[in-house]
Amino acid sequence: MKNWSLRARLTAVLATTLSVFALVSTVSYLTHSRAEDRLGSGFADQLMVLTELPAHRNELRRVDALADNYLTTRDLAWLGRRAEAARAFAATHRRIGSLIHDEEERAEWDDIGREFEKYDAEQNRLFERSKRGGLTRVEAIRQALDNEIVDRHIERMSHFGRLSFARLDAQRRATREAALLTFAAVLGFGLFGSLAVAAGVARIIVAPVRRLRAQASTWKLGEPWTLDMPDGPPEILDLLGAMRSMADQLNAQFEKERQAGRLKSQLVSGVSHEFNNALAVIHTAHALLKENEPGTAAAAPWHEMLAANIRALSTMATNLLNLGRLEAGKFSLEIQRVDAAALLRGAVSRLEILATRKKLAVKVEAPEAALPCAGDPDALSLVVTNLFTNAVKYTHEGGAVTVGARALPGGRVEIYVSDTGIGVAPADREKIFESYYRSEEGKREAKGFGVGLALSRMILEAHGTDLELETEQGKGSRFSFRLPAYDKSGAADLVG
Repeated sequence: MKNWSLRARLTAVLATTLSVFALVSTVSYLTHSRAEDRLGSGFADQLMVLTELPAHRNELRRVDALADNYLTTRDLAWLGRRAEAARAFAATHRRIGSLIHDEEERAEWDDIGREFEKYDAEQNRLFERSKRGGLTRVEAIRQALDNEIVDRHIERMSHFGRLSFARLDAQRRATREAALLTFAAVLGFGLFGSLAVAAGVARIIVAPVRRLRAQASTWKLGEPWTLDMPDGPPEILDLLGAMRSMADQLNAQFEKERQAGRLKSQLVSGVSHEFNNALAVIHTAHALLKENEPGTAAAAPWHEMLAANIRALSTMATNLLNLGRLEAGKFSLEIQRVDAAALLRGAVSRLEILATRKKLAVKVEAPEAALPCAGDPDALSLVVTNLFTNAVKYTHEGGAVTVGARALPGGRVEIYVSDTGIGVAPADREKIFESYYRSEEGKREAKGFGVGLALSRMILEAHGTDLELETEQGKGSRFSFRLPAYDKSGAADLVG
């Protein structure tokens, strides 16, 4: 059975269990049927005996009455009729005896018959004496009046009937108990068979699957499949082979993805670095142009446009560069004291020109006093810049953008950026935090790479916090995160 299939094993278990159950049920049925047949036959015979006993007792009384008539009248006709009644009583006694199957009852009944024969013999000797004239009339009358022997026979037959009925009732109860025991045996075997089938199924199917699951749970993506089962059902071994093949395919695909990701990170980092260098040259050239060329009212808007686009492109390039570093594991934080209020005001002063172009109202909600928190100032500045830039990009002209910071109970500081822009659809709430993802409405509203929010979340996760979003489509969004308040004794502990 070692190399049998699961179907063959399960079929064998079920067939064996059902065969044994059928055999036990058949034996129980036949035993019970025979017991019922014996009870039915015994009941019928006993009922026949009980039914004929009264008539049989009457026959005995008739024999005695005919004998009394002869003794008192000396008429031989009565004697002939008495002999005929005695023979009829003996025949009936034998016939009733043939209906009795219990040995004790049969012995009792035969003993009653022998007593009758003895009584009949004594009566016949008395009759012979009377015929010879050796019996006076007074003695004959006295013998006729003496019914003690007959009454004793009748009482004994009545007692036999009561005992027969008691034995019949005992037999009925015994048969009923046997039927209950048979039912209990069949039921018990049925339960045992069910447990045996369950145990067999668990051993045949569940156990190999658990072994396979226990082995598969130790495998990790990217590692070779070294798991094996030396023996087992063919279906489980086939499944193991399929899992091994799937693992090889996954490892191959994982290796391709890892190489592609490494190449993408290198490419993004390289392009972003060169892009930043080119933007630095453009920014320097623009600054020199503004210093050396006399400014005019007509040229001012163009200078502002150049400065705003240079800042936007610089932010995009920085985001791409830092995202590549994060994905490559080369982005590190330097935790120190950061004034959240000053951080927000600095970001607004640098980027407010972007909001001015769209005629957006910018509001800063932060205390005048310092609001120290623990974090990497450059990384947090990049997060605030991304959130503010996104708020400006996705808010229509005439809207409002609010940046703020506040102290929270428990020694934490909340920083938030809210707007009255397009908001985020429910289906995009999580997707917008994925790298290079942009919603359809966002694509129509502004240009970009879709890396700002992904980078911001990664930076905040490195700080031990998360970027939270409250939004309503068409009415605006509020992005916020929380940092621990700065503590000189443990500024680097960002978890909490």
